[in-house]
Amino acid sequence: MQIDAILCNHAEAVNNLLYIAAGGIEISYVPAGAAPPYLVNLGIGIMVTVPWSQTNQQHTVEVELISEDGQPVQVPVMPDVMQPLHSRLAFNVGRPPGLTVGDDQHVCVAANLPALPVPSLGKYEFIIRVDGHDERRLPYRVMPAPGTQIIAGPSILPGPSPLPA
Repeated sequence: MQIDAILCNHAEAVNNLLYIAAGGIEISYVPAGAAPPYLVNLGIGIMVTVPWSQTNQQHTVEVELISEDGQPVQVPVMPDVMQPLHSRLAFNVGRPPGLTVGDDQHVCVAANLPALPVPSLGKYEFIIRVDGHDERRLPYRVMPAPGTQIIAGPSILPGPSPLPA
């Protein structure tokens, strides 16, 4: 199967049509003074091309978010309970009347992740799987806003002042 996917501000799949707003996101900028986890708003629009030979069968689309070290990103699902970000959708596309033998069909799906808590600055990837096989990877990065300097630790070092009194 072929997967076309895009990160965006918002995605909707209505009547098997994909509607996206502000598509092509690869980076989210964190404002100065923000502390982790960083809340980002993302949508994912996905179009699955289903070959004729795989119609009238149950299939699944899964989306997972991993960090740059390949580990699943944990998100809160209840107070004090964290789980990997993982979404799964099952679908079965038939063969409508008038379809020519051998024609592919498309299935559009969308997911929105408002206020997604990203644990740290850095690189991430959304992995899209169909029937358990990695079909597409969408790179994503969380960075400080341009001109922002992120300083870890105390802003004033203890001890004697380096300036003469």
